[in-house]
Amino acid sequence: MKKFISLLTALVLVSVMMITVASCKKNGGKDSETTEPETLAAPTLTVNEEGLATWTAIENAASYQYQIDEETEMLTLKTSLQLADGQFLKVKAIGDGENYLDSAYSETVTYTAAAPEVVTGIPAPAEGHYMRDADLIQGENGTRYLLYTTNVTAGEDDNAFAVMTGELNEEGEYVYGEQKLVLTGGADEAWDKNLLSATLVYGQFAMGEETYNWLIAYAACDNNNGLASQIGLAVSKTVDGAYERVGTTPVIAYNAEIYGANMAGCYAPSAINYDKASGIRIFYTYADKYGHFNFFWDANLADLENIEGESAMGVNAGNLHSGDASLMFPNSDMAYDAENNVFFAVKDYSPSAATAPSFATEFEVCYIAEDELYTTDLGLGWVSLGYFDTIDLDLSIEYERAYSACIVSDVYGHALEGDIEIVYNTCMTK
Repeated sequence: MKKFISLLTALVLVSVMMITVASCKKNGGKDSETTEPETLAAPTLTVNEEGLATWTAIENAASYQYQIDEETEMLTLKTSLQLADGQFLKVKAIGDGENYLDSAYSETVTYTAAAPEVVTGIPAPAEGHYMRDADLIQGENGTRYLLYTTNVTAGEDDNAFAVMTGELNEEGEYVYGEQKLVLTGGADEAWDKNLLSATLVYGQFAMGEETYNWLIAYAACDNNNGLASQIGLAVSKTVDGAYERVGTTPVIAYNAEIYGANMAGCYAPSAINYDKASGIRIFYTYADKYGHFNFFWDANLADLENIEGESAMGVNAGNLHSGDASLMFPNSDMAYDAENNVFFAVKDYSPSAATAPSFATEFEVCYIAEDELYTTDLGLGWVSLGYFDTIDLDLSIEYERAYSACIVSDVYGHALEGDIEIVYNTCMTK
C-alpha cells in the first residue's frame, strides 16, 4: 500500500510538471516561436520658440527615423533636431525587427519663427557701439537716410560713417534697416585718420569720367583726440554705398601751426545744395583760442577735380543763449528755406570747456535772413526760436547732456514743410 501511494504521488508530480511546461510553451516569453513582436509607440513631438524639435524617448527603440519636409528619411540616435523657419518634421521609433517593430510616424509638427520685433523711430546702437553726430534727410517718397558716426569695433574708438535707411510703415512710423558702413578712417599718415562728423547731400557731381549723386562733407583730423580738424569730401553713386574720397587733402583747411594744434579747428559741417544741382554751401564751426564761430564755404562741385571754394565768416550775433562770456555758435546744423530766403539752424548751448560736463546740456533753434550773410551791416542776426533741455531723461544720473542736434531736411538740405523736427544726441554717463 505504501509503495502504491508513493507511485501515485510521483505520477501527480509528473502531471503537474507537464502541465507547467505546456503552459510555458503556450504563453511563454520572447523566445517562444509563437509570440507576436511588439509594435513600438509613436514619439510625441514638440517645438520650442527657437525651432528646436524634441520628442519623447521610446523604450526599446534602437534608433529614430525622421523626415524633414519632403526630403529623404534619415536615421538618428538623438531625440532632438533643429528646424529652420517653415520646416515640418515627423519621427518614428525604429525597433530591432524581431521583438519590437517600428512605430507609426508621429504627428507632423511645423516650426514657424516668431516675427522679429519691429522697432520704430531712431534706432539705438548695438552694444559696445555709439551713434552720434547724425544728419537725417528725407527723400520725396518719404524715405529717410540717417548718416552718423559710429565705431567699427565694439568698445573701440575706430570711427566710421554709417548710413541707415528708414521706411514708413502703415502706422506712419519709420522703421530703419541694416546699418551700412560707408567710409572708414584714413591711413595713419593721412589728414583724415580719425573721422569726426559728416553731412549728406544730393546733387550732380563728376570726378573724372564718373558721375555721382551723393556727397558727404566730413570733418576729420590726423590725431586721436579730435583736435585741429579739417573738412574734406567723398562721393558715391548710391546713398549707402562705399564713398570715394575727393582728392587727398581737405577742401576746408585749418592751420594748426598758426592757430593752435590744441584747438578744435574746422568741424561740424552742414551741407546745403542751394541750387539743387552742384552749388554747395557748407556751413561749419571754426574754433580757435578765441571761441567757436559760424563760417560757411561756397563752391560749385560739378567738377570735383577742379574745385574753387571760398570761405567767409557767418553771422555770430543775435538774441541767442550761451553759457560763455562771449556768444558762441558751436556744432550747428542748417536747413535752407528758399521760398522765404531764410536759414534755420540748431546749435549746441556752449558751456566752457573747463566746466563739467564739457558737452552741451541744451540745444537752441534759430533762424536768420539770407541777406544778412552777405553784408557787414548788422541786422537782427540770429533770432532764437527757443532752447531745449532733455526733460525726458532720468535726472538722477550723474550727468545729462543734449548735444550735436540736426534739423531733418530734404536731400538738398532744404527745410521741410511744417514743424521743424530735431534729432539730437544724449549722453547720461560720466
